[in-house]
Amino acid sequence: MFLDISSDKQTSQETRALKKRGSVLVAVLAIIALLSYLITRFMQEATEDLEYRALFNEPPEARAFAYSLLEITLATLNEVAVIDEGKLYAPEQGWANPLAYAKITPPNGWTVDIEIRDAVDKIPLNSISDERLKQILRNTFEFDYSTANELSSMLLDWIDSDNNRRLNGAETEDYLDENPPYKSANAPLQSLEELRLIKVWQDEFFDDEGQPNETFELLASIFSVEHEGDVNLNAATQTVLESIADEDEWFIETVFDDLESEQPYLKNIPEGADGKSVSTEIQLLYITVTLYRGNVPYVLQALVEPAIQPEGGSGNNLPGSDSDPDRIMTGSADEQDALQIPFKILQLRTSLKATKTAESARYSNIDI
Repeated sequence: MFLDISSDKQTSQETRALKKRGSVLVAVLAIIALLSYLITRFMQEATEDLEYRALFNEPPEARAFAYSLLEITLATLNEVAVIDEGKLYAPEQGWANPLAYAKITPPNGWTVDIEIRDAVDKIPLNSISDERLKQILRNTFEFDYSTANELSSMLLDWIDSDNNRRLNGAETEDYLDENPPYKSANAPLQSLEELRLIKVWQDEFFDDEGQPNETFELLASIFSVEHEGDVNLNAATQTVLESIADEDEWFIETVFDDLESEQPYLKNIPEGADGKSVSTEIQLLYITVTLYRGNVPYVLQALVEPAIQPEGGSGNNLPGSDSDPDRIMTGSADEQDALQIPFKILQLRTSLKATKTAESARYSNIDI
């Protein structure tokens, strides 16, 4: 009996050839898959980059659309407030969604988000009294008596208009020893981050690299430099209410007891809170208009002060008020020039980032 050695060799060679061709095929498929992935990633990144550049290379369209949305928002706020004696209290009045109120649908290709935030929802740091600040620093932040006194004196020396140093404070001559040296502002804080320049504050609210720490985050949730008036109870957070109540000796558990589903916000200051640096009306509003075309946002932010007249009230500066009543109410040229919108725009800026709003403590007490 003889073995067919040549046939076995041929079979083995064919098997090896098939395996080799299979390995090559797998490698080719892997390379194609890798190239497909890389091309897909490149296309995604290129698309996002083009969308980003489009906002700046063609700004008139985005800017004009954002400003028109701001006008719609102001018109909605005015119309709702006029119906309610010219006052704004809370979003439940009906102005939370201006586009839905005005029955306007954004054009194809645009996604719109409009946020209206009460800017008087926190305690004003620039106008706080020495005793009130020290008490909040001791009770809410748990600083000892000495540190609270130093923090309060340092801040008040920084924002007052003179160079007279308080007992535990610091003025320009103390900051000239810093590296690099600088002067005391002798003016209100422009932002909470400015506190990193003030002695003691820079140690307690910032880390070694000058970055805000957890204590600063608590500070930012309680205090604001955007206004100097009373805190609106309808917008204040639980943390803010606890800080106010701790100093003013009234209990937040009863503040919202009289709220109803038909009117889930306060119009009048509750009994026991009179004269306690609180109100129920909106005095300042932050309006943030965010436009998306793809994944890249275009953000327009406005800080506005309402100056709304109630329906039928005096002071309505409308065209035609001095004209012949039989004429069409278009008004004279002088009247048109004197026409004023019912809002004062205090700040206006564009950016690529919007901040989230903390929830009002009122919502934890009612079921809307």
